[in-house]
Amino acid sequence: MARKNFGIKNFFLSFVTVVIAIYIFQNFKVSADFMVAENGILEDVIKAEGIVVKDEKVYGASLDGSVLYYYEEGKKIKAGQLIADINTNADAAEVNGQITEIQSAIDHYEENDEKSLTKENFTAYQNEIQLSILNNDLQNMYNIVGQVSNDISFYNNKYEGYSLTQLKEMKNSLMQSSSTHKVSCYSDRAGIISYKTDGLEDVYKFENVMEMTPSSTVKREYSVRDKKDTVQKNEAIYKIIKNFEYYIAATVDNEKAKLFEENKYIKVRLLSDGGQHLVWGYIKKINYGSEESVLILYFDDYFHKIYDRRYINLELITSVYEGLKIKNEALTEVDGLTGVYVRDASNIIKFLPVEILGSDDEYSVVFTGDYVGANERNIITIGDKRYPTIKIFDKVILEPEKVYEGQIAD
Repeated sequence: MARKNFGIKNFFLSFVTVVIAIYIFQNFKVSADFMVAENGILEDVIKAEGIVVKDEKVYGASLDGSVLYYYEEGKKIKAGQLIADINTNADAAEVNGQITEIQSAIDHYEENDEKSLTKENFTAYQNEIQLSILNNDLQNMYNIVGQVSNDISFYNNKYEGYSLTQLKEMKNSLMQSSSTHKVSCYSDRAGIISYKTDGLEDVYKFENVMEMTPSSTVKREYSVRDKKDTVQKNEAIYKIIKNFEYYIAATVDNEKAKLFEENKYIKVRLLSDGGQHLVWGYIKKINYGSEESVLILYFDDYFHKIYDRRYINLELITSVYEGLKIKNEALTEVDGLTGVYVRDASNIIKFLPVEILGSDDEYSVVFTGDYVGANERNIITIGDKRYPTIKIFDKVILEPEKVYEGQIAD
């Protein structure tokens, strides 16, 4: 009888010990790092280096001399404005030679009443020539060809971009320079004035941008020449850049190029001088190579910030995810569901599934869920089941291996 009572006592003591151990284990307060879930954004980006291709025209000095400039770097100017004066000791013969060239351009304007000077007229000439050939009127064809030849010669003239008024002003300035030793430089286009030239203006031409291939986008060595007080004849002294539109030719590998389509807009982050700016670019063309491709991106904004850049770093943003942003280290898997542990208002640890929208090396953005009612957690659907998910300001455990469902946290 005593042995039986002893056995019952041992069993009772063992049972109590186990119950106490379970209670202590279940209610042991864990200390684990956490973060607060907040709204955030993640982007899928492709980093690239681009070539800025501008509609730019370089102007050279017509004579040796010292230069007096009238505009600061980067200022917007109009056509016909006085940009600089070159003070020179050039002899009269050289000045007279320039006067003769300008007078020839003036004569061409006046003789043709400024009509044949429009390049659109060449199309009309072409049609007239074809009509003369069909009518077997060879004499008229020869006359037209002669006229076209004269016009082509004019278009090869360095003064073809100036108006009649500007040409006359330049001629008067040169005539006065015989005594004052000063030659004036006028703008023949509107745009941004820049005294920084890099020698690549004729390499990356605005009119040839659509033909750029991976081989033509290899970065070139160059040096920037800035404003100079004295110049030599034919030396570049300034350039005028049209500021309404520009291109960036960005080179990416062929796999990444497959993410893009021609004639589509793309958000681009331009990185310049420690700053960054988001702009929308338009993919005009994609030129594919054997391993790499060139995206020809068109822009009409933000040019004033990068007008003096030739090469620029950029990020092509292919996707943007918005939701609740959490660290990847908080993610874990329970019963085949990806989720996180959170600490509720009572300091009890709970596991909540999440739906990941996008990730990078450090963070993930998860879906906020569908609204079901006030004071209730939003719901996500995984397969054919619905689960409550995390909400903003939840305390998300960053060390999921240290906690479990129902545990009490410090």
